[in-house]
Amino acid sequence: MKQLSLKPVSIEWHPRILVEVSEDDWEYSVSKLPETCKSRSCFYCIYGMHPVYGPDVLLYIGETKKNETGARTIERRLKEHLAGRFWSHTELSFSIGVPEKELNHEEVKAVESILIAAHKPALNRASIDAANPGARELLIQNYGFSRSLFPECSGSYWCEELFE
Repeated sequence: MKQLSLKPVSIEWHPRILVEVSEDDWEYSVSKLPETCKSRSCFYCIYGMHPVYGPDVLLYIGETKKNETGARTIERRLKEHLAGRFWSHTELSFSIGVPEKELNHEEVKAVESILIAAHKPALNRASIDAANPGARELLIQNYGFSRSLFPECSGSYWCEELFE
């Protein structure tokens, strides 16, 4: 097998942030986001109660890409998720991972696909079986408060052509 030269992508994960619930209208909300993630591309993991897998499990991995208009900020993405597919889940929390170096849009999607393929979150659909082909030469290094994430996972292992 040909040896690949892997490009490391280091991601610093911030401590878990609990999702707040309003007792008046039962709406979810988030606050206290790290400043470093508000204007950059970043990744997030949502944890919570799952009816089959139990409490405090990895439910979803997502990403936001740096956007000049601010349309896809981490705050907006989390609010969209909490208003949609997570409305029936309880005990929600999330962690945010910020890449050490700014990534372009294709790299963000590739990193997300590796994280999903390697960790198999309960509510992700895309990339659950394999990372996308653009991820083949990436090595993801998770550090900080990475919780249940592997310290390292590589696209060379999780790319689809390896499973054909």
